[in-house]
Formats: sequence, structure tokens, C-alpha cells
Amino acid sequence: MKFRRTLVCSTLAFALTCVQAAHADDTPSSLFTNSAATAMGRTPSGVKVIVRKTMIGKTRVTSAKATPADPSAPDDEYLIPANAKATAGFVDLYEGFATKTDAWTDVAELTFVFSRPVRDPHLHIFGTGGSSGTSTRNRDDYWAGVQLVGGSPGRPSFSKAAGFPGYMVTADSIRPQRVYSAPSTTCGVVYTCGTVTVSGTLTRFTIRLRARDVRQGNGATTPQMWAAFKLSLTEDASDAPTSYGAAAHAISDSYLGRTVTADHGATVSMAPRALATDSDVDDAVDATRTQLTRDEGGYTLDVPVTSRSDSSVTGWIDFDRDGRFDPNERARTSVAAGETVATLRWVTPRPIGSGPTWLRLRLTADDDPAASPTGWADTGEVEDHLIRLDHELP
Repeated sequence: MKFRRTLVCSTLAFALTCVQAAHADDTPSSLFTNSAATAMGRTPSGVKVIVRKTMIGKTRVTSAKATPADPSAPDDEYLIPANAKATAGFVDLYEGFATKTDAWTDVAELTFVFSRPVRDPHLHIFGTGGSSGTSTRNRDDYWAGVQLVGGSPGRPSFSKAAGFPGYMVTADSIRPQRVYSAPSTTCGVVYTCGTVTVSGTLTRFTIRLRARDVRQGNGATTPQMWAAFKLSLTEDASDAPTSYGAAAHAISDSYLGRTVTADHGATVSMAPRALATDSDVDDAVDATRTQLTRDEGGYTLDVPVTSRSDSSVTGWIDFDRDGRFDPNERARTSVAAGETVATLRWVTPRPIGSGPTWLRLRLTADDDPAASPTGWADTGEVEDHLIRLDHELP
């Protein structure tokens, strides 16, 4: 399906927000769709996201826009990563909610549902708040509040990652440090802008949007609140030399070894990317020790894993040392939830010379066997190790 590029600009009373509509070069992995009831999309790694919207009282959605991925989007000082606006997202306009001057009221609840467990997702909030009226002297400002009201499988919590001028972030809320009659509105005044980490390994979480009405003069007749959201996920990346290609994973509830460390925390990317060669700090396999077992038929390796759901572990060894991982250099095994070791075995009928070479390990969900040594995966972890092979039998 093709889309025509347009630019949609909406005046948010005294703030201006421009959102880009779907365009011809978007792929399904970078596109959100949005309606009054549901927003749907994918992260670059392939994790599917569904956002279900529940109106409170007489609230209605009068505008629902999608914001497709745009790698050329400028950095935003209130977000981490600073280029998070490059990712896909959605923007809604809520009207008709109940109001009471100088008091909080509930607007809507949004439930974010992921196709895979994800760890510590970033929720990017920008231009969320509202103002309506005919002049600077007769209007209502609707200061924004966000409550974290639930999650699964465990209850998550908020932690501030960046931004939120004029607002405070607690474990379960984002709210103004104070509310007042402001001469104009911007990020930090009425509108809230920033990034929170939703801490935990989650398949879903729910937030409640709230509005605090500050009336000036005679006020306005229609309550309005804009809400704009994007998501980014923690990522683990390969670190073998460039010739082996890049592999990247969205970190989930299962991984290699006993810990996993997020990579590329300062930027988001639309394509898989690697770290500098041999710079990953993870250590499922200790390459300085003899862990590969060789017999007449090939090599065996026991890989420590943390498997909280059924998973697959795939490994490649560059036996011929040609700087790439070939299909006949691949081994794979499945591990059930709760298992702590995955045993890989490579069959090597031809003679293998002694010396150093590279090993790549990828853990993914069991229904994604990682047939390729490169590219995105929406679960798990990747590790690369410089190992030494010995052609002599023990």
C-alpha cells in the first residue's frame, strides 16, 4: 500500500505542533495507524504495539493522527534518546471531558499492549496538554497529568529519563510542580514534554490522562486536550567485525547468560546496528576459558541462559575464517522456560585448522528460530566472542 506525503499542522491554542502524515517510503515496520478507539504499529525491531483507548465520562476523540517514522526528524531536548521523534507514534485530540475549575478530572485511559515481553520501554510524551478559548484573556488551560494505573505481568513504575520541565515524575504519576494562570503555553507550562522509563519486563501497561482546568476570564466552552506518544525499546547489539554484519535485538524476558545490558542508549535506529568490535560487556560465554568441547564429529558448547519463556539459541562459528557466518556453520537448539543451559553442537566433517575465529550467539523466542546471523529480532539477545579452535582431539 502506498501513502502520499503530507504535512498536517494543528494549532494547540498557543503552541504549534506539526505531525507528518503517512508517506510513500514507509514500511509496515515503521508505520502506526490511529483511530478514535485504537492505535497500532510496530517498532523497528518488529515488536507489535496495540494501544487501546477507553474514554472516561463523555470524553470523545475528535482527531486521531498517526506520526510515521521519520529518520530526518530533529533531536528533541526533552527526550532520551534525543532523536526519539524519529520513531513512529500517534497524536490524539480529546474533547468533551468533564471539567471543574481549579480541580483535576479524568479524561481517558490508554493501554499499551506488546506482542512480546519488553524490558523497560521508554514512553515519549510531547505536546500533551490543552488550551481553548477565543483570546488570551478568555480561555481555559488544561494542565496535563499522567497516572500509571497498571501493568502485566507485574506492576511497573515510572522513572524520569529526560525532560519534563515544570513537571515532577513519581513512581506512578507525571504532574505539574504547580499550576497557575499562565500568559502563554509551551512545554513545561500547561503542556508536558519528556521521556519516562516504564520500569519492568512487561506485556502491557495502562496510563490515565488527567486534566487540571485553570480558567482565565470567562473561559471557553469546549474542553480540549492534545496527547502525543511514541515508544522506543531497549536494544542489544552485536560486536563482531563489520564483515560479519549487524544483529540487534529488542531485549525481552529471556537472554543469554545471567544479565543483559542495553546498548546504544543515546540514539534510536531504523536499522540493525553493531557496537565497536569486541566492546560488548555481556559475558554468557567466557572466551578465555576452554568451553568448546571437540570430538571426531564436531564441537559442542554449553551456553548459560536465562529463559523465562520458551526460547531458541542459535550459534554460528566462522570455521573457515572467511569473515562471514555461513549457513553450514550454524547450530540451533530449543530451551524451555526455566532452563538455564542451552547445548549447541556443530558438525564439522572437514578438517578445521587451529587458531582464533568468531562465534555469534542469538537467543530469540521459540517461534523465531533466527535463521539469519544478521538483522533485527524482537526478543532476546545477541553476543559475539573471539574464540580459539583446536584441531587436535583431546
